[in-house]
Amino acid sequence: METQIAVIQLTQQNLVKVLDSVTEEQFNKIPVGYSNNLIWNFMHVLASFQVLCYSRAGIPSRLDENFVNSYKIGTKPETHISMEQYATIKENAEWMLVKFKEDYAAGVFNSFQPYATSMGFAISSVDIALEYITMHHGLHLGYAMAIKKLVV
Repeated sequence: METQIAVIQLTQQNLVKVLDSVTEEQFNKIPVGYSNNLIWNFMHVLASFQVLCYSRAGIPSRLDENFVNSYKIGTKPETHISMEQYATIKENAEWMLVKFKEDYAAGVFNSFQPYATSMGFAISSVDIALEYITMHHGLHLGYAMAIKKLVV
């Protein structure tokens, strides 16, 4: 679990570096041929983490439910995100992983409901969810890196 969390944290930090290197206008821009933008990719990985770990275990999300519902799979950017909102999202990203470690140590993920992702990956425990999340975060970091080249 520690290795997966370290990879997730590093990937989130790299997403933040991408976002910190562009303007508010650039991280909200949806390039031609894409259905999302830089900021959506960051917020999507945070929302997906909540769905794959907490929702599947029958536990309320540690992030705002409206946030999770706005950025989970099947969503697209619907609103302009300000720099102030982005600053809050960055704080939530850091806090979310700290809280996850506490929740994991407390054993709150014991009643995990198995789930097959849209990619066909079977997730039957929070530990397997973490393995999938490392790949999912990396995928969206790659999207963000590609989008950045189109918006700067």
